Amino acid sequence: MSSCLAGFRLSHKLARTLTIKRTHTDPGHSSKRQMTNMAKIVLTETETEICTLLNRVADHIRATTNEQLTLRIAGGWVRDKLLGLASHDIDIAVDHMSGFTLAQHVTSYMQLHSIATSSVGKINSNPSRSKHLETATTKVLGQFVDFVHLRSETYEEDSRIPQIEFGTPEEDARRRDITINALFYNLRTREVEDFTGRGLKDLEEGVVRTPMDAEQTFKDDPLRVLRVLRFASRFGYEIEKETARAMEREVVRSELERKISRERVGVEVEKMAEGERPVLAIQLILKFGLYECVFRAPSRETWTDDVDVDAMAAESFTRCTLKMLDEASLHALIPSQYSVTLHDRRILILASYVYPFHAAVAADRKRNASVALLVVRDGLKLPTNDADSIAAVHMLVPRITAMAALCCAGPVERNTLGHLIRDAGARWIVATVFAAAVQLHKGVSTDQVVATFSAFIRAVKEAELEDAFKLKHIVNGRDVATLLGCRTGPGIKPVLDRIMDWQLAHPRGTHDECREFIIEEIAPHMPL
Repeated sequence: MSSCLAGFRLSHKLARTLTIKRTHTDPGHSSKRQMTNMAKIVLTETETEICTLLNRVADHIRATTNEQLTLRIAGGWVRDKLLGLASHDIDIAVDHMSGFTLAQHVTSYMQLHSIATSSVGKINSNPSRSKHLETATTKVLGQFVDFVHLRSETYEEDSRIPQIEFGTPEEDARRRDITINALFYNLRTREVEDFTGRGLKDLEEGVVRTPMDAEQTFKDDPLRVLRVLRFASRFGYEIEKETARAMEREVVRSELERKISRERVGVEVEKMAEGERPVLAIQLILKFGLYECVFRAPSRETWTDDVDVDAMAAESFTRCTLKMLDEASLHALIPSQYSVTLHDRRILILASYVYPFHAAVAADRKRNASVALLVVRDGLKLPTNDADSIAAVHMLVPRITAMAALCCAGPVERNTLGHLIRDAGARWIVATVFAAAVQLHKGVSTDQVVATFSAFIRAVKEAELEDAFKLKHIVNGRDVATLLGCRTGPGIKPVLDRIMDWQLAHPRGTHDECREFIIEEIAPHMPL
């Protein structure tokens, strides 16, 4: 493992009260269970009641149909509970029965015993969304629980959509993306089962690895490459060396480009941006040479200019953005109604990831558009509102930076400041934080950046312009047209702009005073 990746490792401590059954399947031999490290996983009261109820359902099925079932909680819930983290994502894996059939049995049993139920929802398989298997979901004791059957997967060489069959726990564990996501919690024995033989150790040591041969795992489903990066960055874990080597191979990158839909790439990038370590996420994307593949830009032939894109700067932009998000003295000045939300943080991180494209423009549907906008909208398939917000934040950087410098140097006319806030709209604080981060990236000291942009925010507040973008014309367009003896329509916009400029300069101005301004200052210059 390279020293770069080794430095990323940040192990979580496993909870000391665990029930652990490490199960290892020897290649070429039958499954043998070796039980070690006996302790208990700590269930909440609700989890205990759910597990007890589901075991009673299994007993009822056995008594009425002679079908013997083993129910297990699979995947992320087990991992998170072992890490001492709360989890409400309960996925029940069942052998010898479909998840939908089991969910119906559960609902029928609860009805029989006068326990509140909800309808059973069926989530059909959707390979384009990486949903390869039908899942059922229903509420159990007030909590949503998913039901699915254990399965094995086989892949055709030219497709990431597997052929699915009922499988054993060992087969189900081996087909998962990484070992720490391949653990099971047996509801009957109340023990953790590690059918890969590595999941518990990897969780304890902070290692991300694939259960099977890494290269074949990634070639079967290249989305797993991004999932490895996401979980490594989420937990600060080290990527195991053979897994890392496979990720660096050109054939794996090629399969990622060829097989994975842009929607799925976007989902993984969103989760990285929303995670606790977005800087580590972009570091890993860059380290493994995946920036151009992940943040796919339109063809260079459509660009209006030959702009250099420094992908490596994305890490610095992200780091600087996080630093500004953590700058308490700056945020203390932000009006409470515009405090930075989790959604704002997500937009800022995504804006940082794609800022290397900010100077590039490309042809788009009979007009030109920011390449960064096109990367977000088309390359990641994120909502148009997100793409528009990110592009707007990028475009506002020079204007807000220049205005902040003016505010730092001395008083700024209220109307000048107000027009900027109106143009920025409700995102003016988010854009200010990002503009500050860009200056930090350029080498300006933290103290100077904070002082400059604090002066800007303070000036906006002192001028009472925080909500300037909500300001309506004190004299509406119809009344203006009547005063000037002209028609309403697009042609009156320049007049309305002058009126708004007057309003911003005269915050206490009345309706009559504005009418007087129109008659004396605007009407004489109107064409006859």
